[in-house]
Amino acid sequence: MRTETRKASPKAAAEAGAATATGPPRASGRDWAGLTVVLLAMFMSQIDMFIVNVAAPGIQADLNAGFGQLQFVIDGYVIAYAAGMVTGGRLGDRIGRKRTFQYGVATFTLTSLLCALAPSPATLIAARVLQGLSAAVMTPQVLSLIRAVFVHERDRARAVGAYGASIGAGVIAGLVGGGLLLDLDVAGLGWRMIFLINVPIGAAILCAAVPAVTESRSADLPRLDIAGAVFTAVLLPLVLIPLILGGEHGWPWWTYVCFALSAAGTVAFLRWERRTESQGNDPLLPSRLLRARGFPLSMGTVLLFFSGNAGLFLVLTYHLQSGLRLTPLAASMVFVPLGLGFIAASAACRRLAARFGIGVSVAGGLVMAAGLVAVPAVTGLESTSQAIGLAAVMGVSGFGQGLVVAPLVDTVLSRVHPDDAGAGSGVLNTVTQAGMAFGVAVIGALYRGFLGTNPQAPGPDTGMADFADAFDLTAYVLAALAVGTALLAIRLGRVPASVEAAGGAGAEGGRGPAEAEEPAVTDTGR
Repeated sequence: MRTETRKASPKAAAEAGAATATGPPRASGRDWAGLTVVLLAMFMSQIDMFIVNVAAPGIQADLNAGFGQLQFVIDGYVIAYAAGMVTGGRLGDRIGRKRTFQYGVATFTLTSLLCALAPSPATLIAARVLQGLSAAVMTPQVLSLIRAVFVHERDRARAVGAYGASIGAGVIAGLVGGGLLLDLDVAGLGWRMIFLINVPIGAAILCAAVPAVTESRSADLPRLDIAGAVFTAVLLPLVLIPLILGGEHGWPWWTYVCFALSAAGTVAFLRWERRTESQGNDPLLPSRLLRARGFPLSMGTVLLFFSGNAGLFLVLTYHLQSGLRLTPLAASMVFVPLGLGFIAASAACRRLAARFGIGVSVAGGLVMAAGLVAVPAVTGLESTSQAIGLAAVMGVSGFGQGLVVAPLVDTVLSRVHPDDAGAGSGVLNTVTQAGMAFGVAVIGALYRGFLGTNPQAPGPDTGMADFADAFDLTAYVLAALAVGTALLAIRLGRVPASVEAAGGAGAEGGRGPAEAEEPAVTDTGR
């Protein structure tokens, strides 16, 4: 896929000539304003991944929902979110990332309202699935816009650091803000307020995006691979549903059938993509993306990192609520230092990554491991002191997580051609969600095995010491995953980015005034 250009004005040519001498152009004030807008949308989507967990008991009581229905209220969003992100990212490459982002925000806002008005569990599940699909259209545009607009290396590092901070803030707001909203019980709306609050936020984002966000798209306007979109829409649920539900139901036969079908379907999907490209058409996953130097390795690093993170969130929640008998709101407060550490590290990454690159992610993995191996020193304390000690340990671990994310994401983006920014962002987000589901399933199963009972309904003989022992052993496993993340990051740092991706990143500033052209991938028009 080529990068199409069009002739620029003399003023633009002069600016391009200046850019040649100084490198890629720096981001404008409008670009930073647009980043604030799209990160607010990312923040909103992160909240909705965590806030429903806090509100689950209220939803169950108000709608008389069964446990299985409640699971799909939570997981239906995640499954739809993951299943649609590659297609959502590619859609942005085709019709414009700003336009696709606006469509996603509008539908996310509308489906949030539908969730708040849901009269029954089935209606709420359907609305949550639609909300997840809306998020799948909206959120891939965030990283693809960063890749397309912030072409200067320092600007992109700063933008990715802000992206990481928005994720950390979203986690805190989802876990703590949800509890506060439920305690306040605004206008007697109870759990419905956690969805209604998205409506004014979404409306504000839509209004602000019009003047602030810069449009960009792939130069060749790739056709949407409908068959590829159907493949991903079917294959990802085939993997995620058994991963999410299998452990709770003892891994019944249908989970293995789903895994077998997903494996066969993946082979068929990759063959279809190769055939589509060989015929001169545009595949959902361009081979250039999959063959980019270090891209598969970076996806493996992302998968391992987020598997460990999701596993930590799960087992810590079990330990706090089932082991220490803390209320959901009190338990969520233990996560606050983790989120604050994540935000602080993401902010620090801008300068650190400029000097040390992916080495910052290596250090972050080791900091995570150091925090996790300290867990056994804390779990022997009495309940209140233990909660405080765990909060401190989680602060260290969260700081390590923040050091990992921003340089890792920046490394991924640097290996993606600008024309494939949407597809690359979609793959990155999909692997993130798959890693989280895998971590919940595998780490959750290990923890239940160490505990010897269901942590949600422990037997009368299961005491706090048993929960402490299970958490200690699981923390060692999570520390090993953190070290594995660091080792993969070391390997990734030794793989140079492809010339094509690096050249594309700086294409806007790479021409002299005599041949200066204005790239079609970014359009400052509204």
